[in-house]
Amino acid sequence: MIKFQAGLSQALSFRALKAALPGAALALGLAAAPAAHAVEYFLQTATMDTSRTATIVGPGMNAHVYAAPIKFTAFEGTSAVGDSFDIVGFCVDIFHSISLGTINLKYDDTYELTTDSKYTTTTPFAGGATLLSNTQILQVGRLVNYGTLVFNQAPSSNAKKDKLAALQGAIWQVINPTYTVASSNGSVNTLIGQYAGAGYNSLLTGHGHVHSGITFISETGKYGTKSARQSFAFAAVPEPATWALLIGGFAMAGAALRRSRQQAVRASA
Repeated sequence: MIKFQAGLSQALSFRALKAALPGAALALGLAAAPAAHAVEYFLQTATMDTSRTATIVGPGMNAHVYAAPIKFTAFEGTSAVGDSFDIVGFCVDIFHSISLGTINLKYDDTYELTTDSKYTTTTPFAGGATLLSNTQILQVGRLVNYGTLVFNQAPSSNAKKDKLAALQGAIWQVINPTYTVASSNGSVNTLIGQYAGAGYNSLLTGHGHVHSGITFISETGKYGTKSARQSFAFAAVPEPATWALLIGGFAMAGAALRRSRQQAVRASA
C-alpha cells in the first residue's frame, strides 16, 4: 500500500479475459488459441490520486495509506520495449508496499488471487497467508470491475474520488476481515462499509454490466515472500494475441456466411 506518512505506495492490476462473443466467431477464434501461459508485464510508472486516505488497523498494523486505484504505464514483456499501454487496478495486498513514479518492476500473472498475500518470510509460500473464500474472491472481482468502470466513465468530481477511494478501501476490508479499514472522510467511510457489506451488489450501478473477472499480478520471482512488492488486481480484458485470434475467427465466420449466401443465390437462380 502507499503509506502517506512513510512515503510508500499502493496499487493495481490487469488480466486476460475471453469475453463473451457470438458462438461461431468465439469457437473459431478460441479453437486456434495457444495453451494458457503466464503473461509478463513491465510496470514502468505508477500514478494515483492522493487526495483520499484511510487507516488500516489490525494484528501488527496501524497504517495510514492513500486510498485510490493506481494507473500503471506498462509494457508486455520484461522491459520497456514495444507499445506501452495503461492499466488501472486496485491493490489487493496490505502487507507489502510499492512506490509511485518511475518503478521499472517486472510482474506476471502466474498466480491467481487465492490468499490475502500475507507472506512474511524469505522462504516462498512458507505459511502465514490466509485462503480467501469463493465469496470473497467474487466480491473483490466485482468491486475491481465496477471501480474500473467508474474510473473510465464517471466525470471528474469529488464524488468520483470518494467512490474510488471507498472501493479500494472495501477491497482491503473484504480480503482482510480481521482488520479495520476506515477513512476520516465521512462519505468515503460510509461507502467503504456499504461496498464491503453483503448488499454491495445493489450499489454497483450506473455504468453498465459489472463482470467479476480479474487479472491478478504479482512481482516476478518474489511473490510468496516478504521481499515482494504489492500485488494488484485489474479488470480482465482480452490480451492482444487473443484479440487477433478472435478477429480472425470473425473473419472466418464472415467468409463462411458469405459463401453460404452465394450458394443459396446460385441455387435459387
